[in-house]
Amino acid sequence: MSARRELFILPLDEGADAGSLVYAPLRPAVARINDAAADAVRRFLDGADLRPDERDVIAYLEEHGFFEEREPPASVPAGKPVQVTLFLSDGCNLRCRYCYAGAAEQRHVMPEEVGRAAIDLVCGNAVELGEPSFVVGFHGNGEPFTAFPLMQGLCTYARECADRSGVEVRFSIATNGALDEGQRRFLADTFDSINISFDGLPGFQDRQRPLASGGGSFDVVDGTLRFLEGRGTPYAIRATATAQSAPHVDDILAFVGEHYPSCTMVHVEPLWSCGRCLQSGEEPPDVRDFIESFIRARDLVERKHGAGEPCPRIYFSSARDDACTDMFCSVGADGFTITAEGDVTACFEVGSRDDPRAGRFHYGTYDADRSGFVFDGAKRASLHRLSVNNMPFCADCFCKFSCSGDCPAKVLGVREPEEHRGSERCEITRALAFDHLKRTLRDAERVYGGEPT
Repeated sequence: MSARRELFILPLDEGADAGSLVYAPLRPAVARINDAAADAVRRFLDGADLRPDERDVIAYLEEHGFFEEREPPASVPAGKPVQVTLFLSDGCNLRCRYCYAGAAEQRHVMPEEVGRAAIDLVCGNAVELGEPSFVVGFHGNGEPFTAFPLMQGLCTYARECADRSGVEVRFSIATNGALDEGQRRFLADTFDSINISFDGLPGFQDRQRPLASGGGSFDVVDGTLRFLEGRGTPYAIRATATAQSAPHVDDILAFVGEHYPSCTMVHVEPLWSCGRCLQSGEEPPDVRDFIESFIRARDLVERKHGAGEPCPRIYFSSARDDACTDMFCSVGADGFTITAEGDVTACFEVGSRDDPRAGRFHYGTYDADRSGFVFDGAKRASLHRLSVNNMPFCADCFCKFSCSGDCPAKVLGVREPEEHRGSERCEITRALAFDHLKRTLRDAERVYGGEPT
């Protein structure tokens, strides 16, 4: 590994005398240096003879590990997954204007035998590998609760499997939160990890995530959140920022913090042009609007926490603070998700057989004759290549081991990793990652030589 490639000098944007950040992502380490120190680092990496003052700079940075040569992360495919995500249904009780799957009326419901076989597989793997637990999740290109009786039955079956096998089972779910009282009780009683899709402010929620009947969905989802609040159940919120809502990410966070104190995180993603938004006309946000509003939201979190007030953290998937990995998600590491039709997909966003990307991301299917799943080894191997280490476009980016090449379903689709050319998300990622580095440095007060001169 070349130290030069994994050491970055990032000019600060706070005036002519601001200096730069020197950043070693594999360490990780960051320091503020002046222009003379930055020149010393460049000369050192070029193998030039250094003056005594330059050697002092290098000695300080070496003391703090900036020039340590570490192997870049390289994910090892799971081989035997101990977590499965079940897409029970492709139907939905909402008609979100930007739904990536275009979920509407129910066409498919997972046969119970398929869900049981998936649970058997991950439970058996947990026992074989000596893991203390396995995970059963519910997500989908539809709303999981539209197949509520099936969900209840599979949760019961998973507990029975865990009891027989001497391991534990944990449950996770992503839901739109438009639930009735019985479903809310089941949600609070059953799930260890809960993620509610919710766009925060009432006007945005009603407009962007209407009910199938055409009315607004804020009141019913607010009822679910208040039910969880009453039970003291922690959960996270997933919001989508559109052209209209992106300038208000900080307002959304403030609203959530005020009304839903049990929310631990607000995960915000800019709309990606696909699915229903291609027909609805819903537009992705202006990049600068999203960045500026997201940074204001971070400021809000700092102020609230500094005052000892509750406030959820704010999160964007490609600017993962302190992450160091070569893969964006489990797509390249045997992500095990079962669609309502019984297909094995590596990606939550590629659920339908009609999706042009299914040829890449669907790598297995349920075989009724075998009462189990069969896998395509060649496709699995192809998915294992979806690593930032195989993306020349990312080689010189300081974010490459936190962004990890970004979402392969979005930025690659059916292309090979060598064909990755980035997207507008790159600008967001770099801006938010740089902002995080500056905050980290400020908080640690790690400054070389005081103010840069």
